[in-house]
Amino acid sequence: MGFPFRNAIVSTFAHATEDEQRVLSVLGTLLPEGVGVRQSKLEGHHGNPIINLEVKVGQKKLLRELWQRVLTKLRAGELKKLGKIVPERVDENCFFYLRFDKQLAHAGELVLTGSGDAIHLRLKVAAYPAKREVAVKLLEKFIGAESG
Repeated sequence: MGFPFRNAIVSTFAHATEDEQRVLSVLGTLLPEGVGVRQSKLEGHHGNPIINLEVKVGQKKLLRELWQRVLTKLRAGELKKLGKIVPERVDENCFFYLRFDKQLAHAGELVLTGSGDAIHLRLKVAAYPAKREVAVKLLEKFIGAESG
């Protein structure tokens, strides 16, 4: 089974109440060496400072390394859960969206979450033809092989 991803974007927010360096270190555990984090300053609803941290990964080697790091940090049982939620996490443009609890990631393990303070991972699926149904089947097969 071939590697199904074309590129990825990893992002999260560092809120005013958080230590930006700690948030960066959490991202660093997921990211391959030498990948730069882009930081942009935002303002919250109440004027509070927020920093958006974002990384784009397009090089195949780095993308594979990112995926391997995700797999090694997933909490037991999360890969199986990941396989089950594929259909609800793939959009019409063949993007696969994952969110991991940021607090638990700081503790060294990745746990899927549906909301809240999260690390966002958006993966572009190389589906041919580029249709949602094709991407879903490809991912289900790929993740099934990874968990097998």
